[in-house]
Amino acid sequence: MSQISAEARIAPTGERTVDGPVTLMNRFAVQPGRDDAFHALWTETSKYFRAQPGFISLRLHRAVAPDAEYRWVNVANWESEAHFRAAHGTDEFRRVVTQPGWEEFPSSPMLFEVITAVGP
Repeated sequence: MSQISAEARIAPTGERTVDGPVTLMNRFAVQPGRDDAFHALWTETSKYFRAQPGFISLRLHRAVAPDAEYRWVNVANWESEAHFRAAHGTDEFRRVVTQPGWEEFPSSPMLFEVITAVGP
């Protein structure tokens, strides 16, 4: 397997910068039988993000259907797009997301802003 670039692990920029809170949703393709390896690598990598300024929260979801193409989804909340971009622009970020093992788990990151909220 070839190595995935750090740039491929960053959500693309939009037409404008979002001033308020943003949410990263990142889908991961994980082959059956590789859940433990993915989860261990994700857990180790997430330590970097949890220590960054502007980080709010992080949740990792796994599909209940075993044949889902993207069986794992990471949802991370940030105070602002600027905080998100700063955390994703460091040499340490490049190191953690391109370390051996990640090439096995392609992802599809996208940044979102809340438009409508219902409930707490």
